Formats: sequence, C-alpha cells, structure tokens
Amino acid sequence: MSEPTTNYYFNLHKISNEQEIERLKRFENVNGILKQNDWLFISPIFFQGYELSAISKLKPNDQASKSKILRIVSKKFYDLRFTASFVEGYCVRCTYIKPFSKSVESSIIYAFQRDYEGSIKTIIPIIEGIIRKYLITEKGFSTETIRMKDIKNSFKILKNDLISNYVENLKYSKSENNELLNFKENQIEELSKQQKEYYEIWFSFVDDFVNKSFYLNTSRQPLTNEINRHSILHEFGLSFNYNLENYIKIYFLLQFMTWAFLRKENQSTLNEISNYRYFEKITAYEKLIELSKNTLYEKHKILQNYDDYDENILKENFIKNKNYELSQKNIIIHKIITKIDKLFWKTNIKKQNR
Repeated sequence: MSEPTTNYYFNLHKISNEQEIERLKRFENVNGILKQNDWLFISPIFFQGYELSAISKLKPNDQASKSKILRIVSKKFYDLRFTASFVEGYCVRCTYIKPFSKSVESSIIYAFQRDYEGSIKTIIPIIEGIIRKYLITEKGFSTETIRMKDIKNSFKILKNDLISNYVENLKYSKSENNELLNFKENQIEELSKQQKEYYEIWFSFVDDFVNKSFYLNTSRQPLTNEINRHSILHEFGLSFNYNLENYIKIYFLLQFMTWAFLRKENQSTLNEISNYRYFEKITAYEKLIELSKNTLYEKHKILQNYDDYDENILKENFIKNKNYELSQKNIIIHKIITKIDKLFWKTNIKKQNR
C-alpha cells in the first residue's frame, strides 16, 4: 500500500476517534449529573440523544431531578421498540451472553409484572455467570480458582482486551480494495492512545458502580442505599428497595457488558432483530403487561402484611408507547396466526394432561 493511501486511512481513523471521544465527553457530563442524583450512566445501548439532552438540564442532588430521571428511564424501558429487541437484537450475538439469553428474558418479564425482587435476583447471577464464563474460557481460570476480586477485576481485563484487539485489528487493517494498509508503528501508537482514552472513559462509569456499590465490600463499611449483590443474594436483612429503579441500574450493567462483548467480537453494536420477530415480541410484551395489571390488587393482598412492603410500587403508572412497523394488513394476519397457534398450543397441553 502506498504511503499517501496509508496516511489517508490513518487520518480517517484519527478523525473518527476524535469525534467518538468528543461525543463521549458529552455522555461523561451527563453521567456526572446522574451520579449526583443516585444514578450511574453505563449503558451505551439505552441512552440516546433525547435522554442525554433532558438529563443534562437537571439540577444535581435534587429530589425533583431524581424523579425526572426515573420518568425518563422508565418511559424508555416501557417503550417496547427498544426493550423488546434487547435480547434477540443484541444478547444472542454475544458468545458469552447468548447462553444466558433466556434468563435475561425472564428478568425483563418479571420487571414488567412488577416482581422486582424476582427480576433483580435473576439478573445478578446472569452477570456473574457471564463474567465467570469469560474468565474460564479466555483467561485460564477454573471454577474453583475464581475469587470475588477476580470478578471485580474482570472489567479492567475486558477493557484491556478491547484496547489490545483494536491494536491487532489496526495491524491487519485493509482498504476498501482489500489491500493491507501497513500502518506505521507511530500511527498505531497514536490511534491506540485515542482508543485507550475512549475505553477509559466508558469503563470509568462501570468502575464507579462496581466498586462503590455492586461489589462493595460489606464487611468494611455499612451499606446505605447501595445496590450490593452480596447483601441482596445473601439476605442480610438490610433495607433494600426492590423496585424498577434498582432493577434498571443493574440492567444497565448487563447492557454495557453486551455492548463491550459485541465490540470485542468485532460485531455490530446496532440492533439486528428481524422485523417480524420484533413485532411478535412487542405484541407479546404488551399483552403480558396488560394481563399483569389485572393481578396487581391480588399481589397487594398477598404482600400487604410484610413490614418492608411498599404498595406504591404496585401503583406506579408507566407510559407505554405503541409504534408498530408493520402494515395494518400484516397486523391482522399476525393476530389470526397467533390465535391459531395459541389454539393448537392449548390443545397439545390438554392431550398431555389426559
């Protein structure tokens, strides 16, 4: 490859990296506001232009801001155009996350049913299962040798892997004509320095949540409102609110890991669910949410005598957006197919119970 052509592609990479870092610094500013309002922004899949703009205008350490953030986040979570595609548009394409896809789906269903204790206690083991699979498969650990410090350190390991992979990809980078670019050593060094800065910023969000909350050592200091996996899974009897806010904070961590592993595997970080499956899941989620609303009072009657029960959690009203991308004709066809499929499915159940 000629030197002018190599320099041309080097400048393209450099400009692209600069733009990504500049964009990410806007995210970093928003994360500062979130941190001061008991939130951590760590999900590149979840947050987009509107959310960033709205949060950037909020005041720090302000109860009204905290409520506004929850409204913004819950509205996005209940916008099924996004949530319905997370598992099959992203998770199933990740080597380390795909085996846990069904459990991820279950945690989302629990959340839609307002069973937040179930959703939180489902999603935490998923995160640790993904980390353990990664450490065992790639880093030479065995099930017996993995300690909590290794799990905490895994995010740093993953970050370093992403940077190393970027450097390796540069060495074998090709032009549009499939010709090896042969970047110079100083060019690779400059580009890798940019990429390191990019990942350092992203992973700094995760480091805060992991070290100061999720994997905070509970033997060294008392917990306040931290989301701490040890106290949740081992039932320390400490006050913890099982609600949508705390579920989504952990859900963000899973989304971040999905994004990071997709990049590590050189896959697209865009949604790749098929249109029909996407529509099918939206309609199923909608039905599930509506049916669940009919059982909220019964859940209230069952839970009302427990000291830590908060009935306001079951009374929350979340905005759900309808946005079908299929024609009215296809919607009607889908409903007919669903009714027939449901009829056969129920018939098979009856036959098995005879």
